[in-house]
Order: sequence, then structure tokens, then C-alpha cells
Amino acid sequence: MFALYDLAAGPLFAVSFAVFLLGMAWRVLRFLHLAKRMDPAALKGFRPTWALKSIYHWLAPANITARENPLPTAAGFVFHLGLLATALLFQAHVILWEQAWDISWWTLPDEVSDYLAFACLAAGAYLIIRRLALPHVRALTGPSDWLVLFLTLAPMLTGVLAYHQWGDYDTFITLHVLSADLLLLLAPFTKLSHVVLFFVSRAVTGSDFGKRSVGAW
Repeated sequence: MFALYDLAAGPLFAVSFAVFLLGMAWRVLRFLHLAKRMDPAALKGFRPTWALKSIYHWLAPANITARENPLPTAAGFVFHLGLLATALLFQAHVILWEQAWDISWWTLPDEVSDYLAFACLAAGAYLIIRRLALPHVRALTGPSDWLVLFLTLAPMLTGVLAYHQWGDYDTFITLHVLSADLLLLLAPFTKLSHVVLFFVSRAVTGSDFGKRSVGAW
């Protein structure tokens, strides 16, 4: 188990992280290429102010989708916030970066990260139940959607089990790192790419709409 952990936390993580960075860069370039081909004027005279307005409008729970679906919107915000905050600001994660590359940054207290992890899992459970319980949502849920939920929840669940040492620690910490590697590896090629493409697409759309004086959303 120790050998598998070392493999997952060392070479496999390095490969997964490289694939994540290169894959996301490729997705962004491909998106910009397609946007330019479909509408050559969309990228001309880019307007950063309108781009930021569009991003903010869709990040803030004030758009029409949020107003009409407050509970799913809240669950989605909690899910994303918990996932990103614990991945980037959990002290143990930052220590690993410091040990590997001698870089570090501000971290959350462990208690706060723990609360966020449980909130993320609760929100994920709600989203799963909603997909199963509501016919119109279930009809729109395909295998790729279940794959995305699995990829995002597996590192969180195994991380919580390892942190609290509920069960065999060595097993769950190894599964935690392996599932995180898998998440990074597949993110550019699944709907998880929206972690980057959301900002790019909203920026392009907001800028283009701003030039047309029709609002940034």
C-alpha cells in the first residue's frame, strides 16, 4: 500500500497534473478557434469590463436561473465552494506543494476545511437525489454526468474518511490520492473542463454582447 501511495502521490500526480494543464490549454485554444470561426467579430475589440460583468453576473446568485431554482443553485454553490476551497486551501494539501516545489500560500483552519468538506458531500448527495427523483432532470442525466459526479465526490469522500481515520487510514489516503489523480487526468476531456471554460466562454459572450449593447449576460 505504501508503494502504491508513493506512486500515486509522485509520478502519477505529476503526469495527471501535466495532462490537466496541457489539456485545459488545448480546450481553451480550441474554444477560441471555434468562436472565431463561427463569428469572426466576436474576438475583435475585446472588452474586459463587459467580460468581467458577465462572469460576475453568472457567479453571483442573482441571474434568472438562480432566482427560478434557488435550492439547486444553493447546492451547486456549496458543492463548488467546498470542492475548490478544500482542494486549494486545506493545510495538508498546501504542505505537499511546499515539500515538492517549495511554494506555499495561505490555508484555511482544518476545522473550516472539515465543515466545507461535509457541506460539499451533503450538496453532492442532494444533487444525486435530485437527478434520481425528478423525471425531467433524470431524463437529461447521461453516463457522463454520473461520471463527473463520481470523479468529484470520490476524492472528497475518501479524504474525509482518511482525515477522520474512519476505517483503514492507509487504504483511504491512497484511494484519496488516486481518485484526485483520476480527476485531474480526465477533467479536460469531460464536463469538468467547465472549471476553466466557464470563465472563457462567459468572457467572450459578455464582451460580444457588450459591443452589441444588449447586456453582458
